[in-house]
Amino acid sequence: MNAARAGWSLLLAAGMGLSLWQWREGAEPPPRLDGHAHLHDDAGKPARLYAWSAADAAQVVLSTPDATLRLRRSAQGWMAEPGAAASGFDAGEFLALFSQARSDRVLVPQPDQPYGLAPPQLRIDVRDAAGAPLARLDVGALAPDGLGRYVQVPGEAAIRIVPDYQTRAPLAAMARQGS
Repeated sequence: MNAARAGWSLLLAAGMGLSLWQWREGAEPPPRLDGHAHLHDDAGKPARLYAWSAADAAQVVLSTPDATLRLRRSAQGWMAEPGAAASGFDAGEFLALFSQARSDRVLVPQPDQPYGLAPPQLRIDVRDAAGAPLARLDVGALAPDGLGRYVQVPGEAAIRIVPDYQTRAPLAAMARQGS
C-alpha cells in the first residue's frame, strides 16, 4: 500500500512540475528564431506591410527585367497606358488585396541565397494622384514551402515572405506581357 501511495504522490508531483513549467514558458515571449522573426499586430494577425487604402492609388507600375506595364485610374476605371495591354489583370481587385499585404516572416539575408531578388522577378510601384509613392515591393522566388514568396521592400535590408496569392495576379499579368 505504501508503494502505491508513493507512486501516486510521485505522479502528482510530476504533473504539478509540468504545469508550472508550461505556465512559465507561456509567460515568456516567443524566442527569436534563427535567421527570422514572426511579426504580428496587436490582434495576432501578421503585420501589414503598408498603411494605405486602395482608394488612394492612382497609378500602378509593374515591371520585370523584360517589360513594364503602367496603369492609371481614370473616371472609367483602370486603364493601361497607350501601347500596353493588361488583358485579364484587374488593377482594382489587385490593389484591394495588395493594400492589405501582410508578412509574418522576416529573414536576415544570407549572401549565398539570391531569393530571386537579384534582379527581382517583379517590381510593384503604387502611387497616389500626386505621384507620391504608396507602396514599392520587389518580388522574388517562391519560398520552398510553395505557399510564400520572397519579397523585399526597397530600402530595407531584410527579406520578407508574403503569401504567394498576394503577388500571383501581377506575376501572371507580366508573364502575359512577355508572351
